[in-house]
Amino acid sequence: MMQVSSDLSIIDLDLPFTMSFSICATLNAYINSSVLCFFTWQILLVAAPVIIMAVKLQRYYLASSKELMRINGTTKSLVANHLGESIAGAVTIRAFKQEDRFFAKSLDLIDNNASPSFHCFAATEWLTQRLEIMGAAILSLSALVITLLPAGTYSPGSVGMLLSYGLSLNMLFLFSIQNQCSLANQIISVERLSQYMGIVSEAPYIMKQNQPPDAWPSVGKIELEGLEIKYNQDASPVLHGITCTFQGGDKIGIVGRTGSGKTSLINAIFRLVEPSGGKIIIDDYDITEMGLHDLRSRIGLIPQDPILFYGSIRYNLDPQGRFSDEQIWEVGFHMLLL
Repeated sequence: MMQVSSDLSIIDLDLPFTMSFSICATLNAYINSSVLCFFTWQILLVAAPVIIMAVKLQRYYLASSKELMRINGTTKSLVANHLGESIAGAVTIRAFKQEDRFFAKSLDLIDNNASPSFHCFAATEWLTQRLEIMGAAILSLSALVITLLPAGTYSPGSVGMLLSYGLSLNMLFLFSIQNQCSLANQIISVERLSQYMGIVSEAPYIMKQNQPPDAWPSVGKIELEGLEIKYNQDASPVLHGITCTFQGGDKIGIVGRTGSGKTSLINAIFRLVEPSGGKIIIDDYDITEMGLHDLRSRIGLIPQDPILFYGSIRYNLDPQGRFSDEQIWEVGFHMLLL
């Protein structure tokens, strides 16, 4: 989430201005060059070598800067995520007196992010310095040649005029290339966000045409018919055609080594991973055809984490908020009597 917010900020605030500057600078350079070359084609003899060198510098720079921007975005996300998690768990961190450990980890993550950030800045300065050196060299050479020309030779079509035109044209192209490089670096944020566009969304929350009755599940019978699970459509299945039946009321233990598919089976029952084949039937209802809310609100899971509960006691007793405080107190009172 931190990664998305950072990239969205760049796309919403920085990218429009950079894109407008880049388009304006590029159009200005090409339009001016077209007009100047139409009237005095000899200007290409002065401008073409510099433009070719600038384009080569741009390609050499972008090959490294794009990768540095990707690394910078990845390491920045780690810093933001760790900060958010530390703030959310500040009470627990203080209770176990682990402030120094979390502070040290934050410094390590910041140091890891500082390296690509510094190299991004250094690469930009590398390109800017060379473009400015080229511009200064052109300006100095043009001024020297115009100064050494005899009097009366500074006329349209003359060497002095060609140098002046070439100088202005080169400066326009150098400024255009700087804006194009800035735009290319910021487009990386669009590339990073596009990765989330291909994520397949979960099934509908509620499917009114296939809602189970209020008492479902009443028995707890689970039937697996040719169940097959894939974590990626192009990958091989992690569960291969499992067929078995768990009778209601039975206590079943699933034993296996790491990677044998125990967690995958639980994920399939809760539809955290959609089955790629087969069926899961609980009390005569195929869970793949019902809404996720109807499924996950009727079955429970006790995690392996050493945590009694997360949040308030009120939330853990009634996560869906379906009962009043009086009803919960009444149930608690009867439990104490038992």
